[in-house]
Amino acid sequence: MKIVIAAAALVAAAGAASAAPIAYWSFPATAPSQNYNLSYPILADFKATAGVASIDTDAPKYDGSPAPNAIQQGAIQYFAGTTVNSQFGAVAGQALSMRNDTLDRAQGKSLFVRFDGSGYSDYKLSYAERYSSTGPTGVSISYSTDGINYSVFTSYATNRSGAFGAAAQVIDLSAVNSIEGFSSVYFKITFTGFNAGSNGTARIDNVLVEGTLIPTPAAASLLGLVGLAAARRRR
Repeated sequence: MKIVIAAAALVAAAGAASAAPIAYWSFPATAPSQNYNLSYPILADFKATAGVASIDTDAPKYDGSPAPNAIQQGAIQYFAGTTVNSQFGAVAGQALSMRNDTLDRAQGKSLFVRFDGSGYSDYKLSYAERYSSTGPTGVSISYSTDGINYSVFTSYATNRSGAFGAAAQVIDLSAVNSIEGFSSVYFKITFTGFNAGSNGTARIDNVLVEGTLIPTPAAASLLGLVGLAAARRRR
């Protein structure tokens, strides 16, 4: 038994599988004076791997006008955030908001979450969410490894309560093996069902991508030794 326990400890030290944050966005504690004047892509506050970790959108963006009207401001702005799903002690700063307009330019638009999944499997996406009374009625989640060709994973109805939920929305993509370990993985969050011509909003905060660390070859070899040692002891 002591041999097995000792070997297991070595496996853990060598990089045995464990759930861990891969990328996290808390958004700024203080919004810019023009909260629509954002820099794209929005880089992660934390990333565990060397590649890109960012959020972008296909919704209209601020056009740079010095005194923009509602249309010129674009569909993405910062509004008050929450501590729901907060990581690493992040405070309730701002949240990223998709806002519709009189031309319905947010209808069916998406946020694209990109991260480096090298060395990880069993991904999970989670975030705090808030929807206004004229905001979207539905959200869909898709995935991709090239940022062009997406496969829909799931969709759900919003509550339009006008307040952040007490718990995060968690999307468990651990069953999608085809995207695991890639240096670029994309999740697309798409909003549909805004009231026509309204300024309804969809707000998300504390966006977290997690994964299971894939054991290194050395750790995998040690796992084999653990099994062999256990089998010999039983005999």
